[in-house]
Amino acid sequence: MKISLNMSKKFLVHILLVVNILVCSGLRSAAREKKAKCPTCSDIVEAFKKGKDKTEKSNFGGGNTAWEERALGSWAQSETRLVEVMEGLCDDSASECHAMVEEQEETLEEWWFKHQFKDENIDMKKWFCIDTLEVCCPEGTYGPDCTECAGGKDSPCNSHGKCEGDGTREGSGKCSCDSGYEGELCDECADLFFEEAGEDSKPKCTACHESCAESCSGSSPKDCEKCKEGWDMTEDEGCKDKNECEEEDKCTEGKYCINNPGSYRCEECHESCEGNCTAEGPKGCIECAKGYTKTDDEGCKDVDECSENSTICENGKFCDNTPGSFACRVCHSACETCIGEGASGCTKCSSGYKMADNECKDVDECSAEEHDCNKDSQKCRNMPGSFTCDCKKGFKRDGDQCVKNGKKGKKKTKKTKTEEQQIEEDLAKGNYYTDLHMKLGSILYAVFFACVVTAVMKRSWTAIVVLTLVYACILWSLRS
Repeated sequence: MKISLNMSKKFLVHILLVVNILVCSGLRSAAREKKAKCPTCSDIVEAFKKGKDKTEKSNFGGGNTAWEERALGSWAQSETRLVEVMEGLCDDSASECHAMVEEQEETLEEWWFKHQFKDENIDMKKWFCIDTLEVCCPEGTYGPDCTECAGGKDSPCNSHGKCEGDGTREGSGKCSCDSGYEGELCDECADLFFEEAGEDSKPKCTACHESCAESCSGSSPKDCEKCKEGWDMTEDEGCKDKNECEEEDKCTEGKYCINNPGSYRCEECHESCEGNCTAEGPKGCIECAKGYTKTDDEGCKDVDECSENSTICENGKFCDNTPGSFACRVCHSACETCIGEGASGCTKCSSGYKMADNECKDVDECSAEEHDCNKDSQKCRNMPGSFTCDCKKGFKRDGDQCVKNGKKGKKKTKKTKTEEQQIEEDLAKGNYYTDLHMKLGSILYAVFFACVVTAVMKRSWTAIVVLTLVYACILWSLRS
């Protein structure tokens, strides 16, 4: 049996995708190795210190502590205690942490037995992360050579910003200034900020008042050099909020004005208002809409049309009052006439129902023997407001009657194909591998594009080139 040329091309495309996935996985692993490990190392050091404190008052587990000290040595510096501390260094899902701990197990043992108990002045993070593994830098420094951050390591960015890569072997060392500061060293005040003395007598940048435009000399409205739009300069108060709502026609029809500091906004009038309004709610209406009436206490109040006219709806419907209007709704099927929703709203019951406990309930004609079903061939089945006659077993429906079943004819059995025959037929048509490969292809295409996104996010040019070549091969295969 021959597989069609089209299927061979699709199969080749899937093979290329599988190769691409393997290459992409390798590139991602390489990128992961290059990722900064300083945060992971710092977390291990903190977890190590917590584990040491947690096990400080423990012992080997026996009842005679003095004997344990003589026979097994000091618990404080024992390997047993070290094992217990190391078991709690990483969370179950922290794969990078587990990898580093496993790789640096001997280094951690060296710290435990040779350094931490002999010289208390040695800091574990400095010894482990900075000097030994060389994945971190001292605070105030950055990059492969632990270069000082802009402004000096003691006060990077003049303590008004963050040094990019501070404390790691990465970053550019440039300052990312806090709000209100600018300049390479974060030593200048940004626009709409002014310089004043801080609590430590050092200069700090404080925000101008919200009404100021461009610059100011202090934090009050009087210190503004110019006012923003929506504020007016006054001699006594400086920049004073302008009440735009005092102007006519500030909002369009059906809306009212609300003044904000330096601005305003327009809100929709209440549904009970006809045309314009002066404030929110029914009390703000100038005129009431149809279906509402003006009152002193509540403003525009809804008119209850249902209570004013009991015959406003035709028979078989009841009146439902709505804001500003009403609706005639169909009574429940149990009701012939009603005044409300459901069977409890009936004033008169429909045929097949009777009033009980203040609501219309279904009459069971079958139990009450109030039916005309043929007892020999039919069985009564109760229905809401009625009943139906079902044919008994051995009878079949013939018009309005139930008659006995005749002899059953033999059903022709459809000849089924064996699994081998079906596969052989599918192979001949080229369908079998089509369905199979299309299902596999959907998964592989999804993984392929996931790898593309990962390569772009990681900025791995090698991965991008490989993915581009693979994609070109796929297009060529599908086209030819």
